[in-house]
Amino acid sequence: MAGGRHAPNRQLAWARLQRGWSYEELATRIRTEMRNAGDVDTGLTANTVRRWETGERSPDPRYRKHLVTVFGMSASDLGLLLPEELALRPVADVASEVRRLLSMMAEEARANGLDRATFLRSLLGAGALPLVAGLLGPDPEPVRRLAAAADDHVTDAGAVDAYSRIVAGQRALYWTSPASELFEAVYANAQLGLRLLRGAAKEQVRSPLADAFAECAMLAGRIAFFDLREPAVAQRCYDAALTATREAGDHALAAGVLGHMAFIPGFAKDTTQALELVDSAHQHCWYGVSPLIRSWLHCVASEAIGHSNEPKSYEHRVGLAEESLADGSEPTPEWFDFYDASRLSGFAGYCALAADDRATATTRLQAALDQLSPNAGKQRAVLLADLATAQVEDTERATALLHEALDAIEHDWYAIGHERVGEVGNRLPDGALKTEVCDRHRALSPVAW
Repeated sequence: MAGGRHAPNRQLAWARLQRGWSYEELATRIRTEMRNAGDVDTGLTANTVRRWETGERSPDPRYRKHLVTVFGMSASDLGLLLPEELALRPVADVASEVRRLLSMMAEEARANGLDRATFLRSLLGAGALPLVAGLLGPDPEPVRRLAAAADDHVTDAGAVDAYSRIVAGQRALYWTSPASELFEAVYANAQLGLRLLRGAAKEQVRSPLADAFAECAMLAGRIAFFDLREPAVAQRCYDAALTATREAGDHALAAGVLGHMAFIPGFAKDTTQALELVDSAHQHCWYGVSPLIRSWLHCVASEAIGHSNEPKSYEHRVGLAEESLADGSEPTPEWFDFYDASRLSGFAGYCALAADDRATATTRLQAALDQLSPNAGKQRAVLLADLATAQVEDTERATALLHEALDAIEHDWYAIGHERVGEVGNRLPDGALKTEVCDRHRALSPVAW
């Protein structure tokens, strides 16, 4: 291994973290690959792997070739090329990778019927500025900076600040805005962020811009999955966000993206894949991530288990979530505004329901409703639907809860809540009460957009 101090290898670290591997596990995999290739096992240790990532050492060629095989990635994508080697090839950055992912996302959106005119208009990047200019206040200067940066492909700190304010404004709008319209604006803002990234040459500009872009893409993924039930589009959004977190070096945001990605296989009952993503997210938590985020990740795991064929094993994860929540005195990022004690109770109630423990489910779901913040109308619909499921044998009580849930959906559309209401409504005994709920549920079904 070459001596001397090198820049930290963030690409190698991110590749390891995304797979949920510890230093020791990566060292073991490399040693195994060396033996399989007939190379001498040099006794590679976890500490050596750590030093590669921190820049204290750089892997020499005998390790580099096995790293490429273990990860299934190119040497350049793993940050293994030396400066003189990088000079021999075109430099690829996060913008090119994200551009590819967003292009694929647009193709999948169209394949899923999401290609009406307003959606296509959202692909115009800087042309979407009128959609978001109101978030910047009456001062026209931030809008001017963004327009100039997008047109001239030169991004300065002022443009990054303006873009970050748009992202923060859209995050706040999530709780009260129509999902399809907000998705179009957020997606357009992601396109704008990509254009700004291409014009950001300085590290002090690129890193915060990549951070804001990652949050924007994650928000687009949340809307696509939870509000619009478009998992393929959501996956591309999350992929783009995760790529950008590497550029930003933001472990908390990477954990958040991976946690959201876990819902996709979780809802598809692929518990193994969901838990692998959660484990990868937890690897990022070793880098000073708030205990509150760790608590949420345990809840994400518990819900994946709740969707599985063995839902009763959820209790261990909920217990870990409660322990982490008790330690959650450290500050959390501003984007982490979707989890608190009420959400933990909601996760626990859903999992208890999946495990057919209706008494515990009723207690936890009612506690969640009692603790819920006033702006959490979307989550209220889900909790009411789950509580109705727990009390489905009491037809009048269940029906009343479902009407409350439909009231919430009528005010704040939420696809997951709408699905839950439909599921429990179908379980009601035939009669006037069921007919009324089902008719109202169908009337609220979204039209194709």
